[in-house]
Amino acid sequence: MEETTKNLQLIEEMISSAKGNIKEGSVFYLIWGWLVLIAATSNYNLLKFELYEHHWIAWPILMTLGGILTGVIGYRKGRTQQVKTYPERAMKHLWIAFLVTLFSVLFGMGKIGLEASYPIIMLLYGLGTFVSGGILKFNPLRKGGVVAWICGTIAFHVEFTDQLILIMIAIVASYIIPGHLLANSKEQYV
Repeated sequence: MEETTKNLQLIEEMISSAKGNIKEGSVFYLIWGWLVLIAATSNYNLLKFELYEHHWIAWPILMTLGGILTGVIGYRKGRTQQVKTYPERAMKHLWIAFLVTLFSVLFGMGKIGLEASYPIIMLLYGLGTFVSGGILKFNPLRKGGVVAWICGTIAFHVEFTDQLILIMIAIVASYIIPGHLLANSKEQYV
């Protein structure tokens, strides 16, 4: 009987730890959300108002910064995390698939052009956040994913400068708002 009680306590601790790990993952939505928002806003302003030839310069700088931050934070979290639940494994594989697809689109950007690439990237935002919301049972991520899909679909039919505005809307709806809500939530998601 005592061993059963200890096993149940261990299982409870593992579940509680996993729930905290999911909530702590909101930092990744916030990092990428704010960096993409800043990059898109900078790109828009440099293109529309400054007429700067290298209007895209914020993207490689901020996305590299995001990659470094994500790598450092992910490494630290991975070292201290003792339990990997099914939802955590599913999220890991989802975002690895997202990155591989994103890099494929970025690699093909020279061939298909910016005006085709950005809508596809917004659709990927929608896919990643919608599925994450389903895994976590967190509606703000699902709703943000839908907004990103709508923005991505519209983006196929508008000028590049308007695509940048749609990226701003998509990233606020799919990353920034859900990231803040998840970080400040009192509930546990798994």
